[in-house]
Amino acid sequence: MSKRVSLKQFQQDLSDRLQIATSQSTANSRLAVRVGSQNWLVDLAEISEVITPPPFATVPLTQEWFLGVTNIRGKLFSVVDLPSFSKLGNAQRNLENRLLIVHPRFATNAALLIDQALGLRNIDKMQLETSGDHTSWCTSTHRDSDGHIWYNLNMTALVTNPEFLTVGI
Repeated sequence: MSKRVSLKQFQQDLSDRLQIATSQSTANSRLAVRVGSQNWLVDLAEISEVITPPPFATVPLTQEWFLGVTNIRGKLFSVVDLPSFSKLGNAQRNLENRLLIVHPRFATNAALLIDQALGLRNIDKMQLETSGDHTSWCTSTHRDSDGHIWYNLNMTALVTNPEFLTVGI
């Protein structure tokens, strides 16, 4: 004879199983993005969303990589051209551009313009590289099964970098 379970208990058990499955599958997932000619991985916990860039207002007497400010749901965000800031050339303005909204826990109200969002990648399926040739806001590099190099973005190091915080000329 089958065990009877209340609908409420069934829903709670299902919810618990979904949460466990989601946390296990996304724990090692990173958002893959194109920054200039490089592939980067961004921890999903370090951004609050990825959006199509809205119009932004330029700000005079600022660095070339500081594109201006934009209003996103009633809040002002500074817009940084991440390829330009990383000295990889300016982001090519096209329909593939995206803004990575830096998570509010960093208290920066910053949005990073990237060339393209490439989807999710599982970092466990990549090989850690030992090369130390990267910027201060890159925690490590990985190589995927196709041989492509991926740089891991360290959001804390980026948003606390003195150059990042000095937008004026």
